[in-house]
Amino acid sequence: MAQVLLFPSVLGVRQGITDLAEALTAAGHSVTTVDHLEGVTFDDYPTAAARSQEIGFPAQMAYAREATEGVAPFVAVGFSNGAAMAQWVAAQRPADARGVVMVGGGMAMRHLEATWPTGVPGQVHVTAGDPFHEEDRQVDPMVDEQLQDDVEQAGGAYSYVEYQGEGHLFNDPTLTSEYQPEEARILTRRIIEFVDEVG
Repeated sequence: MAQVLLFPSVLGVRQGITDLAEALTAAGHSVTTVDHLEGVTFDDYPTAAARSQEIGFPAQMAYAREATEGVAPFVAVGFSNGAAMAQWVAAQRPADARGVVMVGGGMAMRHLEATWPTGVPGQVHVTAGDPFHEEDRQVDPMVDEQLQDDVEQAGGAYSYVEYQGEGHLFNDPTLTSEYQPEEARILTRRIIEFVDEVG
């Protein structure tokens, strides 16, 4: 059994998060969902992003650090901006981190003012047409390569999994414009396999 830290996107703990938590639990793992929004969810990204900016990343990091204390060792799984939080928590607790999954893309560790934990594997899942990931690449065309370098230079194994389609949170059935059921099924299976292997 592994202990999994699950970090949602700015939209909060929606069905895509709870479905994955249930699947991981059914596979025999213990899941802690880190919800700095404390039950509040959003239906659109602009409103959610405004609320996230209002809270501020430092406050979110402090919440994540406090909420995850005592959970060790762990595999961190994050969605969208939650992926960055998963990266950050793993970097703060390198002795406890066993793996990091980033759904919707990750970011170069220099943006987090941190270093990737030594020997810890990282796995990225994105769709080919994800508009948020495309936006990240327009700002920084080498974002994926930089993250890969961060992981591999720290001695970790890096994998990048691309799916067809353009959903960002493509595993959430309640986001009808993004949901991709077949890719969601594959994503869940691959995350469980990753947690089984590294946890």
